[in-house]
Amino acid sequence: MGLLVTFGFMFARDVTNTMSNNTGLTVSEKRRARERAEMEAHILDVARAMFVRDGYEAVTLRKIAKAIEYSPGTIYQYFKDKQTLIMAIIQNDYLALRDTLLECLEISDYVERVIEMAHRYAVWGITHPNHYRLLLLPPPAWKFQKENMWQQEKPPIEKDALYLLNTFVEAGIRAGLLKDKYTDAGLVASTLWAGLHGLVLLEIAMQEQGPFRGDTAGASFERRFDMIIKVFSDGLLKND
Repeated sequence: MGLLVTFGFMFARDVTNTMSNNTGLTVSEKRRARERAEMEAHILDVARAMFVRDGYEAVTLRKIAKAIEYSPGTIYQYFKDKQTLIMAIIQNDYLALRDTLLECLEISDYVERVIEMAHRYAVWGITHPNHYRLLLLPPPAWKFQKENMWQQEKPPIEKDALYLLNTFVEAGIRAGLLKDKYTDAGLVASTLWAGLHGLVLLEIAMQEQGPFRGDTAGASFERRFDMIIKVFSDGLLKND
């Protein structure tokens, strides 16, 4: 429970800091801040799509400016260089995924909490395919930028979904919920994550390419998600 309390405290602290940063502004200042945030989000969305489609090396701030139909000088008002833009994408997407997962900490039942967290993780990945690709399957040059960034600013552990899942598995083992033969929390957590990660990538691919040959007619993401949860639950959890 100590780790969950820590996560909840950090989340509440972030919300409080955000609210305090927005107080004391005039109406016009709030409007300008909102417009700037909207433009930054638009730039990031266009940049993600270009990085996925064209590759890391081919994308420049000038090309992004052309894609959003703004002058290069305008985009430099938001991001001074390519590395700053990349860092903004990484931080933005980590925080978005983190906040989605942290909402599940309020669920008291252990199994329901893990299932809801898995579901939110998958839905976030499917509805944000470019975000997911760049976070989980970054190109080599992007990965270097990402690692370099975390050397300067160590990411909080709640940003690591696998670490959080491993924590929940350890709690389940201690509570006697898992079958006795499953004692390696790291192995169980990484296997669960592999299944979930594979499901997200399959759904993203099917969105772009259509159903694969052999896919059950009418099968939806929810049916596939329910099946993977059932397989893992039947295999890992005690029946009583």
